[in-house]
Amino acid sequence: MLPYFNKKLNHKKLYLHDLKYAMKIRKIIITVILLLLLGLLFMVGSISYESGVSYGESNAEEIRASKIKNVSAIVSSKFVNVEMVSNQTYPVLVSGSGRVMAGTMINISSEVQGLLNSPISLKKGTSFKKGDLLFRIRDTDAKLMLAARKSNYLSQWTSVLPDLATDHSEQYDKWYNFFNSITVDQPLGEFPKFTTSKEKNFIISRKLLAEYLNIKSDEYRLTKYFQVAPFNGSIVEAFIDQGSIVNPGSPVIQIIRDDELEIEIPLAVKYMQKIKIGSPVNLIENDVEFMGKVVRIGNFINANTQSVPVYVKPINKLPLYYGMYVKAKLELNALEMVCKIPRTAIFGENKIYRVDKDSTIHSTEINIRSSDDRYYYVDNLKDSIIYLPQPIVNAKDSIKITPIFK
Repeated sequence: MLPYFNKKLNHKKLYLHDLKYAMKIRKIIITVILLLLLGLLFMVGSISYESGVSYGESNAEEIRASKIKNVSAIVSSKFVNVEMVSNQTYPVLVSGSGRVMAGTMINISSEVQGLLNSPISLKKGTSFKKGDLLFRIRDTDAKLMLAARKSNYLSQWTSVLPDLATDHSEQYDKWYNFFNSITVDQPLGEFPKFTTSKEKNFIISRKLLAEYLNIKSDEYRLTKYFQVAPFNGSIVEAFIDQGSIVNPGSPVIQIIRDDELEIEIPLAVKYMQKIKIGSPVNLIENDVEFMGKVVRIGNFINANTQSVPVYVKPINKLPLYYGMYVKAKLELNALEMVCKIPRTAIFGENKIYRVDKDSTIHSTEINIRSSDDRYYYVDNLKDSIIYLPQPIVNAKDSIKITPIFK
């Protein structure tokens, strides 16, 4: 019995071994077939690509012509907006924007030395009225020195009056009254006029006139210790705080005049011959329109923008502030018998597309007289000529369109 089972077991093992071998052979055959198919596909694709490139190179012009023909057919089938020429007298408007500037802006410096003090706040934005005291320099020393000088001047007159009474008795009352009018805490009065040359020589030889002029100079210098506002305005820059010691020539504050604002508008050089002083200007700020007029035109060019500054003064009193930007529209001299063509209609340097009676388009040169931000003003187009106000895709002469009037 046992030999029989051993023999059967050996046959089973042999069968399994043959089955595994057959499966390996099958996998190898399938892999080889797939590789052959991939190689065949790659070969066919390469041959097709090379053939296509060769055909394209040899027939490039025919392909391009057919594409242009197809595009032309598509363009010609489109509806296109057109406009008609109408020659009229048009005012040329130029748009721009500019910054609000102060008509008057000055730096106030100290002309004397001393301790600075002010009844107002020396800070940016502080407003003041004409005649208000802006600041003062402590003048105690200067007043005492001036009083001492006047006291010495009185001493000079005391020594001279007896000689005047003896030698110039007729003029004595005049000089005596002047002597009595001198006080150490008040400005000197007007120096009396000379009656005779002898009297003149006597007064000058005693150096009374020279000392009088020196004292008047010190009195004038004393006024420099007080700075009064020359106009209504505000402080835009402060260089020194209160309590500081200032020296002659030290800048203290920068002020502007609030009621004399103007707007600087840079414009292209080509407009300069058409803008005149006094020309009206339409100004716009925060959707509020108001009028202004040209007060000055610069005679120089900004090197960075290649533009000329035009200065406009607002006519209406509106809440404008120094430094803000305002839009402006300037009306130039009117041009007679011209038509305005939108800038979008121009191609090349000076051409537009004209629409003929058969609805085909043709390029036409135009003669530009002037221009603004949106239009060219042309004088060689007759009334009723139809043209394209905007470009169309792949436009060229003799293309047929379907015109639509706006």
